Amino acid sequence: MSDDKDQWKQTAGLAADSTVAQIVCKEPDKEEWDEEAEEKGYRSTSKYLYELVQEARAYRQQGYLAHHQSEEEIAELKLRIEELETQLERERKKESGTTKIDDIDFLEQFLSTEYQTLPEILQDIVESGALDNLIRKPVEDELYFLASQERVEYERGHGWRLTDGGDGDGR
Repeated sequence: MSDDKDQWKQTAGLAADSTVAQIVCKEPDKEEWDEEAEEKGYRSTSKYLYELVQEARAYRQQGYLAHHQSEEEIAELKLRIEELETQLERERKKESGTTKIDDIDFLEQFLSTEYQTLPEILQDIVESGALDNLIRKPVEDELYFLASQERVEYERGHGWRLTDGGDGDGR
């Protein structure tokens, strides 16, 4: 019997110290493995599968194929992605100069562990100059537009006012 096995091993191109391990699988899987082995230039599907198993073992030893470990890493990476997206959004807001006053990051700057009334919070925001970026440019642009239409005028040291031709109530 041993001679028959050795003869078969030689015919199959297997080393004398190798043995047979049976794999039970669905026919489509076997056909796919046979095709892959042939495409990759293997003399036998057994050799191809053996190398795949060895490769998977190496990955598993490095922790790449541990299912629970992969799930933990995926969860950590997703959390990190969310953090980075939030950070990126904050940076974009800073760069564009369009801070939103109803943004939690903006409001947290003016809150403390002490209770504050809404008027106190609003006063802190106004005094900080934080609203200058939100309000100053649009108001200034509109004033210059109105001046170009001669609806308002500016005098150094005094400021802006409606012209006589303005549609305002003369305040």
